[in-house]
Amino acid sequence: MRIRIYISVIFILIQKSTSEAVSRPSPPVNVSIQCDSYGVEARWEYPDLSQDVHFFVEVRDREERKTYTTPNLSLNISTMLVPSPTKVHFVTVSAVRGGQKSDSCDSDNFSFNEDATNAEIKCYLDFPEVELSPKDGKLHIQFINPLELYRDTPALRNLDNQKDLDYTVKTEERVNNTTCGAKAKTCETSIEFSEHRGVYCVSLTGKIDWGRKLNLRSKCFTGDIRIYTSFTVYLYAVLGVVLLFLFITGIIILLVMKFTSEIKKKSITAFPKLLVFKPTQIHLCEPLKLYPETVTRDLHIEPKEQTTLIKVHSDEELNSGDEDMVSKDSNSENLYRDNGLDEDDQSNSPIGYDCPHRP
Repeated sequence: MRIRIYISVIFILIQKSTSEAVSRPSPPVNVSIQCDSYGVEARWEYPDLSQDVHFFVEVRDREERKTYTTPNLSLNISTMLVPSPTKVHFVTVSAVRGGQKSDSCDSDNFSFNEDATNAEIKCYLDFPEVELSPKDGKLHIQFINPLELYRDTPALRNLDNQKDLDYTVKTEERVNNTTCGAKAKTCETSIEFSEHRGVYCVSLTGKIDWGRKLNLRSKCFTGDIRIYTSFTVYLYAVLGVVLLFLFITGIIILLVMKFTSEIKKKSITAFPKLLVFKPTQIHLCEPLKLYPETVTRDLHIEPKEQTTLIKVHSDEELNSGDEDMVSKDSNSENLYRDNGLDEDDQSNSPIGYDCPHRP
């Protein structure tokens, strides 16, 4: 009797386990993690989607775990992650149908910390978009500070006291390491090139505190970054030189005038007083003035009475020279006649000989 009872109980247990195995859903497969700058998503596959199942998701680390139920084959678990610079997470997914739960399927460990050795999946942040432009003969680089851009993402959420951003700019010629302040909205720097290329390419990488690495960002600028002096600069330079020359010339003229006046004063005091004209003697230096003389135009000259001059000789002269006198008188008479002059003419002449002979 007891044997029959035992056999019946064993049969019931076997039948119950068989029915539970038939009704229990199969587990999900290929659970994977997709992480980027703005979030983390868990994905999985299920062989029989015709069954009325939903999925039970657990986000776990060594200390905490959070759960969520979804009918989809993926779930954004960004809000379920516990921000921590050293946390390593993994995801467990199970299928549930009719109160029955399947076996779980686990993902690989993942972390935003590049230095986490026990994480098979490393999540990196994308380097922000970079703007390139010429400035002062160099290539100017500017981008949004990743500490500001990713402040609300799972990688940096609720993490205080962030250190400055360290990033590297690499070109074909050199590698520049620089920093950007934690509170700065934008980061910028300039790279100098030794020669004109036409195309200038740069590669940027960076690392945030606690091993948050930024993916490589490459970008090129096509154009000319050299400095060309504009025409206005030369014009202003020329105008400046001209104005400076005029200013110096004016000063020289004023100094010359001043020194000249001082020299004149000193030279005047150096002359003797005799050579200095008094104010009353100024008229002596004036030029002579010519005054017109009144002259009568109609001038009438009255003739004077002619006086005959007789030369008186002594007796001896008379005796000795009678003949000579006679001859001279005759000659004189002939001469007057030859000249057409007679006594009447001489008397009527306006100009007479009015000087008497000496006795």
